[in-house]
Amino acid sequence: MTPFPDETFLALVPVPAVASEEGPEDTLVLIRPKILSARWGWLLKMMKKPAYRVKLDARGTAVWRACDGRQTVGQVIEAVAVAFPEEADTTVRTALFIRELARGQFLRLMMGGSEPG
Repeated sequence: MTPFPDETFLALVPVPAVASEEGPEDTLVLIRPKILSARWGWLLKMMKKPAYRVKLDARGTAVWRACDGRQTVGQVIEAVAVAFPEEADTTVRTALFIRELARGQFLRLMMGGSEPG
């Protein structure tokens, strides 16, 4: 079993795929449409609440702000470790959070200008 995060994952560049807005106490709220397919996008106009609104805490906000499309996952992890020096094991925790954001299609993980795999 390979350790997580591995060098390949750390070299990926997280790029935001959804909008965000300011939330309470200098945090962010991510706004992701409930339907991502362009084919079914017309349904969004008929929905009362067409988007998910995900409220981030201070740590999640720091991760999201560091995911600017230029820094690698490894650099984002370092930035979060500097911002929250009192927390232990920031590497795995931040990497798992980035992976979950990508799985939820809030972020795209890019390598060399294109999506991996």
